[in-house]
Amino acid sequence: MFASFGGEARESYERFGNQDFGLSVPSPNGHLLQRYLLHADIHVGSRLRLWTELNSSFENGRVGGPQPVIDEDKLDLHQGFVEFEIIQRPGVAVRVRGGRQEIEVGSGRMYSLREGPNVPLGFDGVLAIAQTGAWRLDAWVARPVTTTPGVFDDSSHRQFSVWGAYVTRTGLGHSSVDAYYLGGIGETPASTKVSPTNCVTPLEPGSGEMDCGPYDFEGMCQFGNFGAGNIRAWRGVVEASRGFAGRWNPRVRIDFDVASGDRNRSSPNLGTFNSFFQSGEYSGRAQLLGPSNSIRLGPTLTLAPRRNVSISTGWGFYWRESDQDGLYGIPGNLIVPSNGVPGHYEGSRPIGEVAWTLNPHLSVHLNYIFVFNGRFEERSVHATTTESYICPWITYRF
Repeated sequence: MFASFGGEARESYERFGNQDFGLSVPSPNGHLLQRYLLHADIHVGSRLRLWTELNSSFENGRVGGPQPVIDEDKLDLHQGFVEFEIIQRPGVAVRVRGGRQEIEVGSGRMYSLREGPNVPLGFDGVLAIAQTGAWRLDAWVARPVTTTPGVFDDSSHRQFSVWGAYVTRTGLGHSSVDAYYLGGIGETPASTKVSPTNCVTPLEPGSGEMDCGPYDFEGMCQFGNFGAGNIRAWRGVVEASRGFAGRWNPRVRIDFDVASGDRNRSSPNLGTFNSFFQSGEYSGRAQLLGPSNSIRLGPTLTLAPRRNVSISTGWGFYWRESDQDGLYGIPGNLIVPSNGVPGHYEGSRPIGEVAWTLNPHLSVHLNYIFVFNGRFEERSVHATTTESYICPWITYRF
């Protein structure tokens, strides 16, 4: 028997200019976010593992108080599971994990650890993991954990259940191939059409490294039932990067991401892609918009003036995939309705970030985003022409 302990402390300051297209109450002095995680990992013999992790997250200074779900959770169980290895022999391992836990799938475009927001995401359920050679299979049935800001008061979502299977194959030269099949049933906020949803997303992504640099291709199609109608939605992503020899080791990366939107609000069918538990940094750390009904083209340049310092700068360009649909947040909530305003162009966002790793435990970061909003937002909700966001944060892990 042995045990290990660890944790994380993260302190962030955020300040927005014209947050949410100028529609939110401003906090001219910004606000502070604090997150503390503490875990214990206990192994009993070679088959039994117990994991417990507490989370404590706070917000101070935001006008109007903390944002629901992602800003504050005074003290709660983030993870608490029992894992038992039921098959343990050379070349084959099968283990089952039950309880509250994190679930991450692929590149985090459907399931992610919600690393950007102040409160991390957990699930209550059962996860089975099987590994043999270059193959791995994860399968689970779970419910997302609802975040309430008190002490030990989080619980399983009562109206939304999820399940899935995720297969990975490595060892294909410099490449790997993943495929997953995800399902969900219950009420989700993926569209202005509010109705119970039964949604399934099969995906066939691939990632790896060519002579020119790393790449990631991912295609998703979504189908199921939406009230009296059907779900027919899709998403495709291409990412590629290449490094160059030279001072500060420059690396260029390009992201192209397209997710479908709805084309007929009077129809019972739904065409808006639902990204379930998408990473909170789709459009930058500010979490300005989510991928639903969006086209994103983002070139990025990263420099490393020192081994422990990186500087990234990029410029993202955004369009609506369907001009009959609006703009959505990360969780799928409608932020800017279409209101019959034509045009696909949504705006652009220059972004810059500096990361400094002082030692294996301590790192310091700075992120800045400026937003040029398009005519669509101005005509639909009288949005401001610009927005801005700045966030320095420091993280200590042990």
